[in-house]
Amino acid sequence: MRERDEVGRLVSSIDKAICWSGPAVIILFTLGRAEARLRESEFELAGMRPDSVETFPISADPGGRQAVVREYDLTFDDVGREFVPYLRQCLRKAAERADGIAWSAFEGVFHFDHLFTEDVADKIYGYCVKGDEPVVVWDHESLRSGRWKDGVRGVRSVLESAYPLGEPE
Repeated sequence: MRERDEVGRLVSSIDKAICWSGPAVIILFTLGRAEARLRESEFELAGMRPDSVETFPISADPGGRQAVVREYDLTFDDVGREFVPYLRQCLRKAAERADGIAWSAFEGVFHFDHLFTEDVADKIYGYCVKGDEPVVVWDHESLRSGRWKDGVRGVRSVLESAYPLGEPE
């Protein structure tokens, strides 16, 4: 569902959520086998370029899975942009580069025990598995749908089969 902002532009509930601190901040995570990270210039896609990119290495052994996890915070000062086409391209590129999975979620959602589980499905607004098409939704109503939860559950299945938990030491 979209409504109008103070200057009459149509905005969605996701627009509001990613702009809670002022600028738009898209949080993109990767989980995969590749050690190399995306460079800032690689986020120039679909005619858009973030005003800043921060990268955070999260873990080289996420919750006992043999994978590398990174977080990228993509900040845009111009909040009146169309982010969906941009995010689709970012997710595709990030999943390929990570040799795994890329996803976007709201601030504070990430926890190894809850990767792609139903309790956080409505807080993930985009995902892509390497070799598949990226999926992005831009309203909270869609995030709460059974169809969306099924898609996130499918990513969880990929996670469990491609990156199984290691044996406890």
